This record gives sequence, C-alpha cells and structure tokens, in this order.
Amino acid sequence: MLTSYAVGPRLLEIGCGDAADACRLSEIGFEYLGLDISEAAIHAAKGRCSSESVGFECADFFRWSSAEPFDAVYDKGVFHGLAGVRRRNTFVRRVATLLRPTGIWVTVCGSADRRRKDISHGAIYLRDLIGPAEIYFEVLEVLKAPYGLADKDHEFDAWYGAFRRR
Repeated sequence: MLTSYAVGPRLLEIGCGDAADACRLSEIGFEYLGLDISEAAIHAAKGRCSSESVGFECADFFRWSSAEPFDAVYDKGVFHGLAGVRRRNTFVRRVATLLRPTGIWVTVCGSADRRRKDISHGAIYLRDLIGPAEIYFEVLEVLKAPYGLADKDHEFDAWYGAFRRR
C-alpha cells in the first residue's frame, strides 16, 4: 500500500519497535524515520538497520514534533492498541498534522471481527478505524487479510488501511 499511494520519499513509522520494516522500506526508496517510546527498542533498531536513508528517534508520538512534514506515515499495531475513541481521534489528528497536503497514512490493525480468544492481540472493528480517519482523511483502500505473523499458529486477521490527508 505504501508504494501504491505514497507521493514522496519521506516516511515516518510510529512505533517502529526493533525496526523490522525499516531496511526494506529504505531499500524501496523511502527516507525512513522510525519513532518509538522505548529506548530499548530504538537501541535494537539501530543495531538492526544502519543506512544513510534510515534514522531513529526515541520519543512519545503524542508530544513529538518534526521540523518538516512527511509524505507518508506508517504504523503497524499501534492504532489498534489505543484505548478509547478520544485517544484514537487524537492519534489520527496528530498523524494528519505531520503529513504534507495529500500525504498518506497507512495502518495495520488487528481485526475484531473474528478475534482470537486463545492469543492476546490488539483488535478493533472497522468502524473504530474509519470513524476517526474520515474526519482528516479520504479513505483510499481498506483490506482485511492475515496480519503476517511468522508463527502461523497465532495468526489473526488485520485491517490494512490507506488514507490520504484531506
């Protein structure tokens, strides 16, 4: 979805963790900045991927700011972990303010449609994603597909959403 809709190379990943996606995103042409609140995660990320087009910052997304807008913002497993409508609305508004006009937000969220009770994973209904997004974004595409875990015994469905800033 990122390569289909991105309008430029500057990409912010919110909640990058150990940067599992950073090197691949850099290889396909993105100028990547990974943001995470965990110092341990940022330390692991720096050890995993070192490239001139990759950077990392340890900060709270809700308090962090950038000098320049981004062409794309990406999160995988962050949005669905936010508790409550107010927190999700604040997140979406913050994403919109960090994007340049017509920038895109791509998110991967656990789906609550057939939530697995045998494993712990974040999950939301489609309305919980679309509702806050429509205020600031045009919905480009939403798909439901497997989350993509290496451990297939714990796989679950996820929403893959692409949104363009209004």
